[in-house]
Amino acid sequence: MRRVTWVCGPEAVLARDVVAAHRDGVSPGQCVTLFAGAAPEREVWDLLLSLPSEGGRRAVVYGAEKLKDASAMAALVREDSLATAFAVFVSSAPDFERDGGALVPHLAALQASKAGQLVRCCEPSKAEDRTALVASWWPGASRTLAYDLLTRCGSLERAWHACAQARMAGLAPEARMLAVACPSEPGGELADLLIAGKRAAAAAAAREAGAEVAAVIGLLAQRLSAIELISAGVRSGLPAREAASRGHVDRFTASLVLPHAGAYDAERVSRCRRLLAFAESAWKSGARDGVPEMLVAGW
Repeated sequence: MRRVTWVCGPEAVLARDVVAAHRDGVSPGQCVTLFAGAAPEREVWDLLLSLPSEGGRRAVVYGAEKLKDASAMAALVREDSLATAFAVFVSSAPDFERDGGALVPHLAALQASKAGQLVRCCEPSKAEDRTALVASWWPGASRTLAYDLLTRCGSLERAWHACAQARMAGLAPEARMLAVACPSEPGGELADLLIAGKRAAAAAAAREAGAEVAAVIGLLAQRLSAIELISAGVRSGLPAREAASRGHVDRFTASLVLPHAGAYDAERVSRCRRLLAFAESAWKSGARDGVPEMLVAGW
């Protein structure tokens, strides 16, 4: 870890890992948490540029993308008297901010300084790297178990939470504990069956939907949006998988909708959206009987 770090990227769970490494082995009294936008910006910089107490300081600034004047960053990385004052800026932006292709000044100052570093948190492109990462979150887990857990969870974020739950519960890293560590997504089965066009199975799942109808509607809306992004890319001449990547469709959602995206032309997507709007309106109005069955019948 360098003294000043800027973290961004689409995988918030990996940014969490960077913050954990930043604070590893440091006493709570040395840790400071700040929220850009919630406190006056001058107070944030005044604290970061102040001399730390004996033993040093570890500051984490969340919402760093909200900083309106980061010109003090150059002083922060240059000031030798702050050698024991570490800071991590956590931005929710998907990438480093640029101006005309070049990094904005405060990020350029970090990149140019030996005291600074830029970290963009993205899902590893190789399956073996993703599996190794998940295995590291559940001590003792084999690569096979980690692969099964990631497949079941569908995203690094959900896999991290599943591993955290397993650790806190003291679950042994065994295959039989997967169902305990990562329960199925509410409404996921019915939404997947409808997207896949498996009407008979969807009708059976609808009878068991219960209070999950709101989750089903949300998942279907999300997956229709993914299908629209992929279809737009395909119409422009891209292969379906590349269209999903360029449309920033997460890998889990892409794996669910890619096999079926061809069955959804613009007219069907529009019809399904109207159906979802009607179902949501009925659900919010208090209707509880027949809403999931209506979704199955109209899909």
